[in-house]
Amino acid sequence: SRAHKPGHYSAYPQERRSPKRVWRYTAAAGCLLLIFLFATSSPVPTAKDAAQHINPFGPAAHQPPAERNSTRRGEARWYNHWKWLNPFSDTITEDESRSVLPPPPERRPIYAYYNPDAAKDNGVKAAENRLLLIWRRAWWAQGFRPVILGKAEAMHNPMYERFQVRKMEHALGAEFMRWLAWGQMGTGILANWLVLPMGPYDDHLLSDLRRGEYLKLTRYEGLGGGLFSGDKTSIEAALKEALDSSDLKESKSLLDLIPSKTFSVDPKPSAITFYDSSTIAEHYKTVSASLTDSKAAGLFSLSELITSHLQLTFLNTFSSGISIPTPHRSRSIIVQYPAIALANALVA
Repeated sequence: SRAHKPGHYSAYPQERRSPKRVWRYTAAAGCLLLIFLFATSSPVPTAKDAAQHINPFGPAAHQPPAERNSTRRGEARWYNHWKWLNPFSDTITEDESRSVLPPPPERRPIYAYYNPDAAKDNGVKAAENRLLLIWRRAWWAQGFRPVILGKAEAMHNPMYERFQVRKMEHALGAEFMRWLAWGQMGTGILANWLVLPMGPYDDHLLSDLRRGEYLKLTRYEGLGGGLFSGDKTSIEAALKEALDSSDLKESKSLLDLIPSKTFSVDPKPSAITFYDSSTIAEHYKTVSASLTDSKAAGLFSLSELITSHLQLTFLNTFSSGISIPTPHRSRSIIVQYPAIALANALVA
């Protein structure tokens, strides 16, 4: 028989590790890894910490409106001249690779300030969100662009630092935050989110507000602090006067700090309604009692009341009814079903 020469590994045999020793090394390495991860990780936040730091980056702020004749519509930017009146041309926009339509008619912005309080329960928040949605829909139907402002816009105002070092009542501070947010956005209309249009589209005040010519800071008789209009310069001047007032600590309303000559007071409008506490207590006692018993239920009742008022305003404006064209009744009746259902819903 043929003899085999011993190989290198047979001449110098190595010690083989037992399976038990391998498992021990693996378990030790795993324990060391877990100890390292726990030592370097941050402590687990409690429910209280999570409530205080729901959004560590802060709320997003709206950008002020772009200047006229230098507009930016979505991803398409138009030149300053009026050549954009020629539609379907790729030489009119700065996006040369495509053609776009001319920008739609501009809607004047109307702002409302809303600061959700963390202490409110879910029922109150849901009712307030319902009222905010009604407010946005009502003003949009009248040709405006409703925008809800918050604390983020106020903090971006350059005068916010001056406001922080002033001592004042809590209610006055909330009113200052509202005006700071409006001043950051600039020229436009500031309304309470319980101020709603209750008139026809061609009402003289609504038409005047849609033109966007706010030559002076204006408030309206009978609405208190519910509705203002003005340009950016007038808003900033009024804020400076209020912050520099010597009665800042004792005052409870921002209107008391601004000289009366700063405002131009217009007559009480007939097409705008402010559902403030005094109006509700005087004219809608059932809703007022509901607000006293439960704020969430009261706000929900108020939203139902405002919706019914908006529908009555619509029906009074179009008192002749709703017409549905039927050019080929025998052939297009199926197509008309959605229009008929919408008409029935509007008059129901």
